[in-house]
Amino acid sequence: MENLKYRVIYEYKFHSGTSAAETARRVNDLYGCGVANENTVRFWFQRFCSRNFYLRNKPRGRLETKVDNEELKAIVEADSPQTTSELAAGCGVTDKTVLIHLKQKLESGYLMN
Repeated sequence: MENLKYRVIYEYKFHSGTSAAETARRVNDLYGCGVANENTVRFWFQRFCSRNFYLRNKPRGRLETKVDNEELKAIVEADSPQTTSELAAGCGVTDKTVLIHLKQKLESGYLMN
């Protein structure tokens, strides 16, 4: 079941006056152990207490993780002894993104040509 469906249950139990601990226990009894974490249910109950009944996650700002293959290849071929930090700065992404991308491309032989 999607998280949103569990959150509807949490909201119902909140309005019913059930505690977060009891709600977590009942959801786990019904849907399986580990489905509802008591701390997560408490988090949602705190949101409901502050009259926030929006059940979806807030959008998170994240850096773009895509790397233009041709741009990365050109940068590496032009100056191969660059650090991943330098490559990341050149592509406008994080170091980790460049490392993951380079590893995939090296394994496929893409950068060996």
